[in-house]
Amino acid sequence: MIQEINPNIRYKTLNSFSSNSKNKNSYISYRYHKTRKNETQESIRALAGAIIGTAIPLAIFAKKQKTNFLKMHYGLKEIVGVSAGSIIGGVAGGMINSDRYDRKQKLNEGIFQFMNAAIPPAVVVGLTKMTSKIKPLNNSYGKIGSILVGLIGGMFAAAKLSNFICDPKDKVPDRKLSMKDSLANIDDAVGTLAITDIPAFKNLPVGPLLPPIYVLCGYRAGESN
Repeated sequence: MIQEINPNIRYKTLNSFSSNSKNKNSYISYRYHKTRKNETQESIRALAGAIIGTAIPLAIFAKKQKTNFLKMHYGLKEIVGVSAGSIIGGVAGGMINSDRYDRKQKLNEGIFQFMNAAIPPAVVVGLTKMTSKIKPLNNSYGKIGSILVGLIGGMFAAAKLSNFICDPKDKVPDRKLSMKDSLANIDDAVGTLAITDIPAFKNLPVGPLLPPIYVLCGYRAGESN
């Protein structure tokens, strides 16, 4: 007779960032958080939700700026709005027909993806404003340093805040963020380059890359299980 798996054990295992020792050091285990292969329809729903969720705020911001999304200017407001839309859409699409354990995992991953997309740029904005007011640091080197510190510090802050939101009573192991995990998810923070005023970075065509990056963030969250 097959014994039923204790749902509490499954929940703890799924929430532990490095629960699978066999995949502990693999790139996939850092980038995608899965315990099973997704069904095709589940992946399609997650992708469709992420695309729709990205398109709606993108259209709103582009209309306000009276331009198209390829020429849209990205500030912190646009980055937060578009990334939130994509992740909400991806998670909502992926949750359709999912059981309650999968829904919890998708929601947790969505929170992590959003925090990782929004907090580093917010930290960078604050640091660069502070840097511009300090004469010895008000130069390209100081601003590049503030971007690097903001990116790395913001990612770790995002992980800490995500753990607190998802598990405020600390009942399950925290999701540990290593440097390898940060590198695997660096695309979430590419929006930081869109808000910098450093000439070498400011002229990079980052804007058109952000919508597909945020679609990917939402899709990954919607596929998480």
